[in-house]
Amino acid sequence: MGSIGVAEFFSIAEGIETLDKFLKGVDVDVYRAGTTCPGKYYFIVLGDTESINTGLNSLSNEQKKIAISGVSEDILKAIKNQNSKEIKSSIGIFEFLSISESLYSLDSVIKKTDVEIVKLVLGYGIAGKSYYVVTGNIDSIEEAIILVTKSYKVKNYRKINNPSNGILRYI
Repeated sequence: MGSIGVAEFFSIAEGIETLDKFLKGVDVDVYRAGTTCPGKYYFIVLGDTESINTGLNSLSNEQKKIAISGVSEDILKAIKNQNSKEIKSSIGIFEFLSISESLYSLDSVIKKTDVEIVKLVLGYGIAGKSYYVVTGNIDSIEEAIILVTKSYKVKNYRKINNPSNGILRYI
């Protein structure tokens, strides 16, 4: 497992410039970078913990930024949209105002509860917000809800027990 760093900017130009400086300062791989709505920019980088922390510490405190050490492989697959899309007996939907908070909470949920990722959406087309959908039995979903609501800035969440067969198409 590697580490990931996430940074979000309210300015596209500032985000691109900062990513350039970040890449010149530390040895990391860009996992994803781009614009989100409305006119924001973000990047996700992958590398060793020391490089990620050094790069993020060089950013101003005005940006949203996080580092996740030992990130779950399931999260990396979800970022690339390569995760399993099989729904079990229940689903949980968690909505956040930022990409970084969403990824941070999802990593914790995956590591601490018995759920799997169905979908992860990072900011584009939803005003820079982020959401994810996880699946498992109802007890696991309820455990995830308790973890997220006590530890993270979740905008909204819902649980659905016995979701309809066709719901996956609309998630």
